[in-house]
Amino acid sequence: MRHGINVLCTGLLALSSSLIVASTSRDLVTDPGGKNQLLVVGVPGGLPGIDKDLKMVEAMGAHSAYNFVSNKLWSSQGTVANVANRLSTLSTNTLNDGTLFFYYSGHGSKGGISLRDRSMTISEIRRAVEKGREGLGPVSRLVMMFDSCYSGSLVDPLRKLLSPLFDSSDAGQFVDNLMQEFGSNHRDESYWKSLFVFASSRSDETSSAGSLGSEFTVALNKAFSETLTANGTMADWVEKTKQYTSGHHPVERFSPQDIINEKLVP
Repeated sequence: MRHGINVLCTGLLALSSSLIVASTSRDLVTDPGGKNQLLVVGVPGGLPGIDKDLKMVEAMGAHSAYNFVSNKLWSSQGTVANVANRLSTLSTNTLNDGTLFFYYSGHGSKGGISLRDRSMTISEIRRAVEKGREGLGPVSRLVMMFDSCYSGSLVDPLRKLLSPLFDSSDAGQFVDNLMQEFGSNHRDESYWKSLFVFASSRSDETSSAGSLGSEFTVALNKAFSETLTANGTMADWVEKTKQYTSGHHPVERFSPQDIINEKLVP
């Protein structure tokens, strides 16, 4: 769904697990020498600036403190099958010491992201990551960011599963079958040790896109540069991004919560 041609559904989504373990990491990645993998997916569907969103995130991931290996699926490549297959492969390649970072920019809906062929649900994304980790144990860190409409509805299922870590001050109004998926007990083990989720809008909001990039990702990039210069924390990055995002309200989630106090770059 769109709120006009210049409106981009933006947000960040996360996958979750029934186990929460203590964090031993220091920044966006747990180990700059680890097998850190970044997947950026952009499906414009008529929206402007999506290519610039992906370039900004790739530039952040290329910082020497992270050393992400960047992988991209653009426009017609962004099918459900391609995203699922690439996620599974990169989940395996991340090994146990690495960070897996998944970023999406494009249209979205309440409970999914709109890819080239159809909507991809959070359960499909979760299954793709799980498939890649089968028999390998959890990745050190999972970071998931989705620049898509009504993204808060993708984060909301985490609220019940990880409660009371999340307050309800910015809870979205939409709750769907994703809550059932997150609460299921069919997983044999955790597939992440630490989780960072940052949704660009609440579950009842749409978000703006423009020729220079989407409102959220432009704010994310500006906040990243300023936080680096100031030797700030993940919390500083998040709060600056919120401050610079106009017209909608980003939503963040950390598990364990103390990740928020880590330096963006140690």
